[in-house]
Amino acid sequence: MRWSTWGFRLLPGIAAAAALSCVVATSPAAAAGWQVVPSPNSTANDTLGAVLALSPANVWAAGTAYGLSSNSNGLIEHYDGSAWSIVPSPTPTGARYTWLTDLAGTSASDVWAVGFDLTSRLHTHPMAEHYDGASWTLATVPQSLQLSGLSAVTALSPNNVWAVGGESSSTGSTPPRAWHYDGTAWSIVPTPGIAAGNLAAVTALSATNIWAVGSQGPSGSTGQAGLVMHYDGTTWTPVSVPAPPAASSGQWALESVSATSASDVWAAGYAMPADAATQYAIVEHFDGTNWSVTQVVGPNATYPYPSFAAVDARAPGDVWAVGSAAAGNGTTTAQPLVEHFDGTSWQAAPAPSIAGRQLSLTDIAHTSTTQLWAVGTQSVSGSSTTQTLTARYG
Repeated sequence: MRWSTWGFRLLPGIAAAAALSCVVATSPAAAAGWQVVPSPNSTANDTLGAVLALSPANVWAAGTAYGLSSNSNGLIEHYDGSAWSIVPSPTPTGARYTWLTDLAGTSASDVWAVGFDLTSRLHTHPMAEHYDGASWTLATVPQSLQLSGLSAVTALSPNNVWAVGGESSSTGSTPPRAWHYDGTAWSIVPTPGIAAGNLAAVTALSATNIWAVGSQGPSGSTGQAGLVMHYDGTTWTPVSVPAPPAASSGQWALESVSATSASDVWAAGYAMPADAATQYAIVEHFDGTNWSVTQVVGPNATYPYPSFAAVDARAPGDVWAVGSAAAGNGTTTAQPLVEHFDGTSWQAAPAPSIAGRQLSLTDIAHTSTTQLWAVGTQSVSGSSTTQTLTARYG
């Protein structure tokens, strides 16, 4: 799974990557529950933004460790079936800030972590790290514009890995981007048809059936719209996707995508009306022929800014969409937003909790039809300092 859109909305000048608050939970009818599993921290302000569950005893998490001297480093952790531990990972030479945004892998000796690093306000670089079963090493990833980064990654095989994100230039060019790894080197693959946008997430069903989602148009402003692109083995092509009613005259974006088959593809994100006074969490579904809006969660008086940050489809009748509902007004206060689809309808579900702490989960992945892992952050209520959070269900 992947972290939420890595930061092209923050251009010009990427100063920080903000983790969206999202919390995951059990189905209301499920007998099992969530257990918060202790996870380590390397600084006083750590976050986890992505999780990859290869098996119950082989789970990876990635994020960022924020230092005290105006810098940050990528953070990678591993769960071996008993406990979480920090695994050393390299930092690009000259990087002041490093963010890891997503994970993908095909085996215990083939895992990728992607993101971006910042060397100056006007220069960011796409970053990919590979784990070969023994250690993490940096890979060389090309870029064509001065601000460039990877948002998400998916792996079909050791010789067929895709990553997506975006780029930006000082002249205002902001095309979405796709990168491919062929077992030897990474290369940029053209994404025609979209002049301005960003790809936030990607999932692959096969070498000829890959979906990526994100946003297009003016970033973070009225007129921004959701973006869906499909790769057929030869070409990336934009695909028509309906705008949710909540986005009328406003903006909307898709933050995550997951699929179980060619006729069961899910995407989740948010929609904001033109007045920006409220927000809506949205889910869209592809049935093999068309995309349609399947779920819209509206605001309430206390938390008027709900948003889905991640979606995970375990089976056609078992899909999770997770996010948060923020209070706004310049505060960090939010409440969990968790929905489960049982094959017939979407329903709200409870979430894990820790007394006296505010939990924020940024990604979810399943190891089987009975076990889920979620990662994110935890903080003392009212504090802006965060620590890692991992939770297991099943």
